[in-house]
Amino acid sequence: MGNSMGSLSVGYIRNPRADFVWFVALPFVAVAIGLGFHSFLPYVAAASVAAWVTIPHHYATWIRTYGLSDEWKRWRTRLEVGPLLLIPTVMLGAAFVPLTAALVLMMWDHQHSVMQQHGLARVYDFKAGTGSPVTGRFDLALHGVLYGNMLVAAPLWSELWIAGLYAWDLTIRPETVVRIHEASWAVTAAFAVVYLGHLVWWLSRGGRLNPMKYVFLLSSYSLWYYVSWQDSFLVYTVAHRIMHGVQYILMVWWYLDNKARRTGQRPRLLAHFNVGRFLVLGIVYALVFQLAFGAGLADFGFGLVDFEPYGKLLDFGDEGTRGFYAATAVNAAAALHYYVDSFIWKTRDARTREGL
Repeated sequence: MGNSMGSLSVGYIRNPRADFVWFVALPFVAVAIGLGFHSFLPYVAAASVAAWVTIPHHYATWIRTYGLSDEWKRWRTRLEVGPLLLIPTVMLGAAFVPLTAALVLMMWDHQHSVMQQHGLARVYDFKAGTGSPVTGRFDLALHGVLYGNMLVAAPLWSELWIAGLYAWDLTIRPETVVRIHEASWAVTAAFAVVYLGHLVWWLSRGGRLNPMKYVFLLSSYSLWYYVSWQDSFLVYTVAHRIMHGVQYILMVWWYLDNKARRTGQRPRLLAHFNVGRFLVLGIVYALVFQLAFGAGLADFGFGLVDFEPYGKLLDFGDEGTRGFYAATAVNAAAALHYYVDSFIWKTRDARTREGL
C-alpha cells in the first residue's frame, strides 16, 4: 500500500522515479516528438512510429497471454474463440463495407485508448488503497465525458464528424456546430462539479485519495487535448502512439517481471528473462509483421533512410489483392489486441493483481 499523509495516500505503479518518467513526463515528451516530426519529417514518420511502437505493443499482448502458460490456461476459450470470430469479421468488413469497418475500428481504438488510461488509474488506486467502492464508476464516467468532449469539440475531430455529416447529405450550419461545441463544454463542466462532489464526499467520510492518479490523468489529457487542437493528424498520431504504446509495453514487462519474482512463471521464448531479450523480440516481431503483410522495411527509416523495399514475402499479383490482405492483417491484429485487453487487466481480479 501507499504512504499515507492525512487524506492522501501516495502509491506508485512501479516506483517514484519510473512513474514520473513514464506516466507523468512521457506525454509531454511525446508531444514534443510529434511537433518535431511535423516540422522536420514527412508523413511516413507516422508509419515509422507504428512500426517501432504500435506493432511491438501488440506483441506484448501476445506474450502476456498466449506466451504465459497460466494465462493461456485461464483464458484459453476466449483466446481460441476470439480469433476465429474476429478475423473472418475483419475480412468481410474489409471486403464489403471497408469504410464502415474502418470507422468501427477507429471508434474501438478510441475506446481502447480510454480504457487503458482508466485501467492505469485503477492500478494507482489499487497500489495506494484509495478510492471508494464507486470511484471506479465515477472515473470511467470522467473518461467518457472528457474524451467525448474532445472528440466533439476539438478542431481535429470536428472536421471529421462534420465531413461525415456532409457525406451523408446532412447539412449542418456553422452556428449549429458552435452550439454543439458549447453544449459539450457545458456537459463537461457540469460533470466536473459532480466528480469533485464525489471526491469531497469521499474525503468527508474519512476516505483517502492517491494524488499520483490525478497527476497521471492530467498528464494524459494534456497530451490528448493539446494535440487535438493542433491542425495535424501527424502530431496527434505520433504523440498518442508513443504515449499509449510505450506505457503499455512497460506495463506488460513489469507484469511479467512481477509474476516471475512472485510465482517463478516465465513466458515462452523468455526463459532467459531480461528486458533486453523482451525488447529485441518485440522488434523482431515488428520486422516479421512488416514483411508478412508486404510493407517492406522502409517504414523503419522515419523517411530519412530509404531502405530498399525488398523481401515482400507474399505476392498476390495485383495491388488490389495485396492491399486487401495488408488491411486485413493490420486490422485483425489491432482488433485482437483490443479484444484481449478487454478482459486481461481487471484490477479487481486477484490473479491479475499478482502481476501488478
